[in-house]
Amino acid sequence: MQTACSSSLVAVHMACESLRSGECDMALAGGAAISFPTEVGYLHQPGMIFSPDGRCRPFDAGAQGTYGGHGVGAVTLRRLDDALRDGDPILAVLRGSAINNDGSLKVGFTAPSVLGQREVVREAMLVADVTPADIGMIEAHGTATPLGDPIEVEALAAAFAERGTGPVWLGSVKGNFGHLDTAAGIASLIKAVLAVHHGTIPPSLGFARPNPALKLERTPFTVPTRAQNWPQAVRTAGVSAFGLGGTNCHVVVQSAPLQPQVPSREPVATAGLLVSAATGDALRTLAAAYAAELRRGADPVQLAATACHGRERDLGHRLAVPVGADTAAALEAFAAGIDHPLACAGQGPARALWLFGGQGTQWEGMGEEL
Repeated sequence: MQTACSSSLVAVHMACESLRSGECDMALAGGAAISFPTEVGYLHQPGMIFSPDGRCRPFDAGAQGTYGGHGVGAVTLRRLDDALRDGDPILAVLRGSAINNDGSLKVGFTAPSVLGQREVVREAMLVADVTPADIGMIEAHGTATPLGDPIEVEALAAAFAERGTGPVWLGSVKGNFGHLDTAAGIASLIKAVLAVHHGTIPPSLGFARPNPALKLERTPFTVPTRAQNWPQAVRTAGVSAFGLGGTNCHVVVQSAPLQPQVPSREPVATAGLLVSAATGDALRTLAAAYAAELRRGADPVQLAATACHGRERDLGHRLAVPVGADTAAALEAFAAGIDHPLACAGQGPARALWLFGGQGTQWEGMGEEL
């Protein structure tokens, strides 16, 4: 996926569309931006994208551009019903997203378009079934350039023209570590996800006073200079990424619903830590890795639950160790090739075993269907 600065957020949009259509049940979407050599300068040119002092100050009166950063980010996406059914931890819900391209609406290839940005924000809110009154935060593209910030704020103001009272907090994570190029959108999304999840809106680094060219006093937008508590039960944010060349993307993010309690799987897992691998050497290596996790303080019950329920299939070489105080020692002994009374290993095709409890619950023919 390559739409320049909006690439990773467009990737998220495309992944959501694949989930909607049933093309997949889970998707990983993100981006990476690592340049070589890692330490390289640039030539500042007045009015262009790069800052003269190596600082990025989105929406600030002293904003003069951005600088390039390095970063990698990704999110795991599932359909909400599937995640709730399986008891997955949910940080946020992507309510809707939209993409478009400025096309001939802009004055030049590298210049953004007010109309294109306005329309992509409006369409994303329409798809998400939210109104401007529902949005409490906008994580903007915000490159701190003399051209880009005023156009973005003008487009947002037009999209939020029907917004009622109350501020919309406006920020850009580029003030923290610069412009991540193709990974910029995923960085913005991760910030917004964490904001709606924790109920806290981070301050904008480097912001002192608003850029007068933005005319923020005529809009509902306020740039936070300190962390803001976000107490609403349902918190909704918008995230923008605009690519050089005109591909715009906007995503609406909302706090996750209360998740129902799922039946605990611990009683099954606590019967033993079950480990399998393709070869004997790999099984010993895996046993040593599990032992190291336990020595570092991992919860043995949770570790056993993950090993039991988190694998797609059981491989040919298997090991079972009871969960308890001696689990790590048993794993270490097996990894070192030493017999241990708690380590039970085997190999070959897996067999199904049926165990019938006693206590007078048997009856004639109870195993016939099995």
